[in-house]
Amino acid sequence: MQSIGSSTNLSIGGSLGFAFSQDLGNGITVSMSGLTFENVVESADNIASGGLTQTSGTALNATGTGVAVNAATAGLFNSTTNVNVVASAAVTTNTFLQSSSHTGSVDSDAFEQISFATANGTLTYGADVEVDYADLGVGDVLASALTDTGLGTSSSSLSLGNIDGNGIQYATSFGGSSLTIGYLLDNGTGADLFDTSGSNNNNTMAIKTAVPVGPLSATIAYTSDNTTGATNNTFGVSTSMAAGNGTLSVAYVSSDNATADTTQASAKYATTVGSASLAVGYSSTDSTGSANTNLLTATLSQSIGTGASVFAEFVNKDGVASGDTSAVLLGSSFAF
Repeated sequence: MQSIGSSTNLSIGGSLGFAFSQDLGNGITVSMSGLTFENVVESADNIASGGLTQTSGTALNATGTGVAVNAATAGLFNSTTNVNVVASAAVTTNTFLQSSSHTGSVDSDAFEQISFATANGTLTYGADVEVDYADLGVGDVLASALTDTGLGTSSSSLSLGNIDGNGIQYATSFGGSSLTIGYLLDNGTGADLFDTSGSNNNNTMAIKTAVPVGPLSATIAYTSDNTTGATNNTFGVSTSMAAGNGTLSVAYVSSDNATADTTQASAKYATTVGSASLAVGYSSTDSTGSANTNLLTATLSQSIGTGASVFAEFVNKDGVASGDTSAVLLGSSFAF
């Protein structure tokens, strides 16, 4: 923690290094310089997620002819100085990748948080703390992010507000129940170094508890974001119970927004069919002034050996403005 002028800055970071050496057993030892992963504490935005920045310039196509490129419509450029790039198939299609001069950066998810655990609970502090506790919907059972990629945009969608940033979280349990409390000092960034006294800092508070209710397991959560015009309050509740040869789960989430309030009801049933795992989920989302969006998902997974499985997934979405409404995915997974 640093105090400088009128600012109070908090920061978190670390580094991890590997070096390699092997004794060949014949009097010779081979060594190699290793790898170092680092999150620099003095960097103002070392871990912020980002992407490639569009630029413009002139490139050569596969025949060596100059091609005028406006990256805003044709792609991204492949040079820090915007000079011609070598001919290639990618250049022929005017699809370019920008190099290290882009303003975004890769979010490595390393050295961003530190936790202190005791018998009474766990306190976590750091950057990129997530307090999306009220996101309790159960209707999406898809395991692969590819399954619903490319589907049409939902007419109604649930917004959780600003639930990621620099903050603290405390989780504890007592008498069969659990309690989690989170507070973001700055909900608009995940920077390693941030000014806690900044005039533009917006904060978010969240609380979640899970309690047994007879044969049920119920979770209740609330999130409050003080950012003007954001989803200021989100409330969620979910419960599950044994049903037949599986587990039935239901959930309800409600959020209020400056422009449109949203409610979402969802259900999921998970079971086994022989040695395969099967899950089916359904959700209905209703935003003020928009048509309902209903989502049906299903996944079936079969183990084919230790650490290996094959799976199939299905998704159908209605209540979209345009675009595809359903997709099927077949895949395999291996863990080494």
